[in-house]
Amino acid sequence: MLRVDNVSNNTVVPLKNVNFRAEKVVIPENELDAFIKAQEKEKKKASKKEKNKERWYKTRVVAQVGMAIAFGVMAIGTAVGLYKQLGKGGLSKLKFEDIAKKENFPKLEDDCVNPKVREFIKTMKNRGEFNEELCKYSGSKAPEQFMLMYGPSGTGKTFSAKLMAKEIGAEYAEVQFADVSSPYIGQTSVEIKNVFKYLTSKAEKNPQKKYLVAFNEIDALLVPREKCGSNNLHLAENRTAFLNGLDELSKFKNVKIVGTTNVDPKSGNLDAASLSRFGNMLKIDLPNAKELVASLKFHLKGSEAVKIHKFFENNEKEIEKFAQELVEKRYSQRDIEKIAELAQTKFGIAIKDSKDMASEKFDIKYLKEAVEAKGSTTGTINVNDAPEWMKYFNQQPQEAKVEGKKGLFDWIRSIFSRN
Repeated sequence: MLRVDNVSNNTVVPLKNVNFRAEKVVIPENELDAFIKAQEKEKKKASKKEKNKERWYKTRVVAQVGMAIAFGVMAIGTAVGLYKQLGKGGLSKLKFEDIAKKENFPKLEDDCVNPKVREFIKTMKNRGEFNEELCKYSGSKAPEQFMLMYGPSGTGKTFSAKLMAKEIGAEYAEVQFADVSSPYIGQTSVEIKNVFKYLTSKAEKNPQKKYLVAFNEIDALLVPREKCGSNNLHLAENRTAFLNGLDELSKFKNVKIVGTTNVDPKSGNLDAASLSRFGNMLKIDLPNAKELVASLKFHLKGSEAVKIHKFFENNEKEIEKFAQELVEKRYSQRDIEKIAELAQTKFGIAIKDSKDMASEKFDIKYLKEAVEAKGSTTGTINVNDAPEWMKYFNQQPQEAKVEGKKGLFDWIRSIFSRN
């Protein structure tokens, strides 16, 4: 028997053959190896546990440092983005062009111009030429400063705004919603303010000049108050910034604003208070057969084959029938432009190997092939339908639905990202 003196209280000793009455613990020789191995195993487990604790602590420290760095980078990126946008002023400086000097632009008297648009522009032009004495005697007031043009997509709303600028002798500029939209909180409303700030400054410095600005996709700025909800207060901020800009701009009569949209004002998807600012709301319908033929002539006039072989003169009845079919399929002015482009391309491909190109005639079959290639028409869009962004709010009018759990970076991104 082997005797073990002074056994520590923390030492695990097998109970077998241990005499508790003795002052010294005796371990049998045949069990000594097992005892030593058990002690070594316990030491390894304790050492491994300590290493795991140390490794987990380091991992937590690294993760926390990484998150802090990521948050700092995002914050710096946001600050830099805001600085750049605020410094440049976004769209604070619009690009104006003199439409009157623009070549290859239709005239007001051309048949491709919508008759309602033609009469509206003529009235606006005549009223703009009234002097103070005539206004006082007739009781007439100055023409409306803010107008809304609505109707199906591709009917020529933006084109009509350009045509009006040409007729009244105004410089023309456009503002798309994407131009002023920003991912940073509150920055979209700032960009809208910048636009109006620039316009008022330009109008004040140049009272002898006229300016016309078209706000396309204006429905994105005129969201009804009841459709904003508590989670989309930024939409209300954008609308307020736009309306305040209109009110400020009303002091300068040499600037006109034309809003364009596919949304019918009667649908309830445009803010009523905002619509009251627009003195005229003109609906622009899809073109009739006569207008479509005139548009084809305008877009095909660059083709020498069409001129030399007198395509329209020699195919008058067939072209009228073709145009009527397009009317029934609700083709728009934009569709006609694309059809003319495709038809000329197909004609070019067909004759590219011809040895006597001057003898090749442009045929109506190329227009029909272009219609087949074009497919669906933009005119089939129902103006009473709400736009995509409005459909989202109709489905979720008040509270946004949360699907699944959000991670830390999703939460951080939600703080800095909001249109």
